[in-house]
Amino acid sequence: MRQIDRIVNARLRGREGLYDIALDGAAIADITPSTGAMKRSDADVKGGEIDASGGIVCPSFVDPHLHLDLAYSHDMVPENRSGTLMEAIGLWSEAKRTITAENVCDRAIRAINQEVSFGTGFIRTHVDVATNAGLRLVEGVLAAREATKHLCEIEVVVFPQDGILRDPGAREQMAAAMRMGCDAIGGIAHNERTTTDSRRHCEILFELAKEFDAPIDCHIDETDAPESRCVEELAALTLANPRWAGRVTASHVCSLASHSDVHAAKVISMIADAGMHVVCNPCVNMHLQGRSDRYPKRRGMTRVSELRTRGVTVAAGQDCIKDPFYPLGTGQMLDIAHMLVHVDHLSLPNDIEYAFDCVGANAARIMGISGYGVSPGCGANLIVLPVESAAEAVRTRPRPFAVLRNGREIASSDGA
Repeated sequence: MRQIDRIVNARLRGREGLYDIALDGAAIADITPSTGAMKRSDADVKGGEIDASGGIVCPSFVDPHLHLDLAYSHDMVPENRSGTLMEAIGLWSEAKRTITAENVCDRAIRAINQEVSFGTGFIRTHVDVATNAGLRLVEGVLAAREATKHLCEIEVVVFPQDGILRDPGAREQMAAAMRMGCDAIGGIAHNERTTTDSRRHCEILFELAKEFDAPIDCHIDETDAPESRCVEELAALTLANPRWAGRVTASHVCSLASHSDVHAAKVISMIADAGMHVVCNPCVNMHLQGRSDRYPKRRGMTRVSELRTRGVTVAAGQDCIKDPFYPLGTGQMLDIAHMLVHVDHLSLPNDIEYAFDCVGANAARIMGISGYGVSPGCGANLIVLPVESAAEAVRTRPRPFAVLRNGREIASSDGA
């Protein structure tokens, strides 16, 4: 890894022309119009310089929803014959009884390295703390985070995969995991047996969040069933706890797509009024949802454009990498933006730019990342893409020409 002092001949979003970006250690020091040629000769490029050659420089991608404990576990469990979420949960429930922390760590490091190679610099990962898993999965992911801290910033969410009320002891597991060094409170409210239990599940999330002064990121209404109304409970509790405005994320929210337009508008208004965020997972939900439909089939995605119009911050995550829930996935966040364009019909130029932001600035806002951007004073966590615009990056999904972490080049490619 080499320290980078300058990136020259770079394009920046929203600006015409080429720019030189001066770095001062882990931060951006200055940005000035480039005075060099479009392509400098190798003799002119110093060891601490990167010639962007007219490519666009952006802050590192942000993956706001990943399961590192699950990554690359696809071949460790029987086949998911139905392809459904519930069968995947059952298969994983059996497998996690015997998986070691060392196995989790190795697979998580592999996934982190893959994401970093595609330009991801920040990850929020949910880690299963169900009682039949003990805390081994947490131990493995925390070890992987420590081993890769020079490459990527990772936030760990405690995740009661099997519910809280239906898995006695899960609440204690969540608290223990937070004391081990996890960062946020997760949930899966719709996986309880009754609507009363789902509401109590959400209440427990706030109790734990207050105990640890932590944000909440809850898997919620990840179902096609229009009867699933857990996100309304989460929004109502957020409204009743205004100190958590901006600190609560609803992940998936697939049932919102099955509600009537009138009811969906009410729910979206509640989410917006509560200051909640939403994270969708286009690839995985397109794969898992709509399995019980014949035709027409539902798309499995929440109402991104309507949430956007109402002012809700929406981001998009990878979710899964080759596990019982999803046999594909690479950690390439531009794939996620690309799928989002398709599934939510984002066809106008500013819509495609918005999809890019869903794996960048929007996700950074949800995670509360400070110093995110390309301007003086921002962190030097940057990627150089071999294209001239964010929209072209979404279209072609190239590997970054260079990936910087705190001003050090940690990955590079020839841009092919």
